[in-house]
Parts: sequence; structure tokens; C-alpha cells
Amino acid sequence: MFLQEKELKETFWKSYNRSKRAIRYQFECAIRDGNADLVTIEQFQGKYQINSFEFKLSDIKKAFLQAEGNLPYAKKSWIVIPMEKKNLILDKYKNYLDEKKYIGVIGVEPEGCYSIIYQPRFQLKVLSYQEIIKVCVIGL
Repeated sequence: MFLQEKELKETFWKSYNRSKRAIRYQFECAIRDGNADLVTIEQFQGKYQINSFEFKLSDIKKAFLQAEGNLPYAKKSWIVIPMEKKNLILDKYKNYLDEKKYIGVIGVEPEGCYSIIYQPRFQLKVLSYQEIIKVCVIGL
């Protein structure tokens, strides 16, 4: 059981980026008012993509509002929660997730294992352009 969001964030990040999948990343990234908890630039199928992450132990409704606020700037917007909240997500928020399409949910176990609870679709159009992202990461 996680007692603080910071612990959830650190546990997830250590496992998620173990293989250095994020070419660039920033915690508390100012892509919107209030900042996204984490934004990553990753390469997927030969293209660069921006992912946003919101970490929450409780107040899941707020997490969804924040993730939705990140959507204009990310190919996928993720909510990261303790795995014990999985049934809540699937029982209460599945229709919302189906409607929003580009918001996904990741559950994290206290020992660091994580898995996708809800897989989002890949958004094709965002406010950042592919060429701008390439410039940001060229030479890495």
C-alpha cells in the first residue's frame, strides 16, 4: 500500500524507465495550468511521441480531469494509481474511458510491478508536431 503520491511516482518511474524507454522526461511539466506530473518523449514504431502521466492515490475524478487537460499535448495521457484501485476503475470509469479514447490507466503494485488496466488509443493530432519533437531529441 502506498502512503504518499511521491512513493507511487518513484516506484512506478523506477520500474517504467528501467530500460531507458523515455528519451527525455520532465516531472511537473508546465504543459497546462497546474502542470502534468510527468511528461515523457519516447520513440515508438520509428516516431517520437509525447506521453503524460498523472499520479493519484485518491480523488480519481481529479486525476481524470487532469489527464483530460493533458490531451491536447500528448499522444496518450495516463493515470497511474495503486493496483488496489483497479476494480474501481473498471466498474465506475470504463464508460468514461471508452468515450475519451486517449486516456489510459496504469496500476502499480507496492513492489514496483505495473500493468495497464485500461489501454488508450493513440491520438494522431496534438499541439506539438513530429518535427519539433525530433529537433528536441536529435543527437541523443
